[in-house]
Amino acid sequence: MDVKLEKDRLVPILETLGYSTIGNTDVWKKPSGDPEESVFWGVDFRKNEVFKWVKDHREYNAHADPVLMELKTLAECIEDQNGEAKKDGTLADQSIEDRPQEPTKQDNVSRSYENNALLDLIHKYVGNDLLEVFGDTGTGKSKFAMAVAKEAISLGKKVFYLDTERNLTDHDIKDLKGCEYRYTPVIEEIDTICQNLPAIDLIIVDSIGFPILTSYARLSVKQKGDALLKLIAIFGDLKHWAYKNNGIVLVTNQPESEFNKAPNHILRPFGDKSQFAAKEIWKTEIVDRKPAQTNIRISAFRSRSVGHRTKIADMKISSNGVELRGQINEK
Repeated sequence: MDVKLEKDRLVPILETLGYSTIGNTDVWKKPSGDPEESVFWGVDFRKNEVFKWVKDHREYNAHADPVLMELKTLAECIEDQNGEAKKDGTLADQSIEDRPQEPTKQDNVSRSYENNALLDLIHKYVGNDLLEVFGDTGTGKSKFAMAVAKEAISLGKKVFYLDTERNLTDHDIKDLKGCEYRYTPVIEEIDTICQNLPAIDLIIVDSIGFPILTSYARLSVKQKGDALLKLIAIFGDLKHWAYKNNGIVLVTNQPESEFNKAPNHILRPFGDKSQFAAKEIWKTEIVDRKPAQTNIRISAFRSRSVGHRTKIADMKISSNGVELRGQINEK
């Protein structure tokens, strides 16, 4: 091809579209739907080729084949948008993700975060940058985002809350008095909003992946690729905003689909390579659910400062509201 195939950015999209590889080779392929045909489409990163395999040879210029043409277009789109996400990816790959870790008593102390310390917790890990919090539905992502927003407002900070799922009730929205609240489930509108954010202290996007996930099954191959690229671009815009405004961005997200994944595959945030824009990625998981309360663990999924699955905080959701207890390194 005339363009350089970006393996790190293209593979997650290929996986989503049903492509796979055997033995960790550099060739990703997807067979046709007819088992009697010796036909498949492929991407060879070592040879930098996008091709269609027919019987016993590769074809490169099958202009009448829509799958091959869309695959080439996807590769070219990624090359055209090569920039912020790739640049951040180099740093993100340096994260500590070796094994589950817990803070030691010598290094950390437990602290309650009910009263004006949540922002301290986030700033300790993220600074003025982007934090992504992901987890299954019902694991407290929006409750965490609400708690952060309410604390920031109580401290006199300016907050913009973008709700894409109608997660917030009318009562919740009233509780955010002093915050600029917007709702839209339309990805094009979300994209426009994220390119024109106000110069304030805190941006919350709750959530980033849902608008794409709800329409993903109906999209064509090219549209799916375009949607994932737009997601990467939105993350880039949010990171750029944090840099220019010395502010914090909190983004919630869902895990990627389990479809077509190996049994031992660790589910990452939806959008995959978009995660490289985040300074830190935390995961929410339910520890136990009781009639009166739900206990949730927030742990590091991708971090530059602590190990994979290191506990960040415990969150309790009850009729009395949200309570958090976490760990801050006191060195």
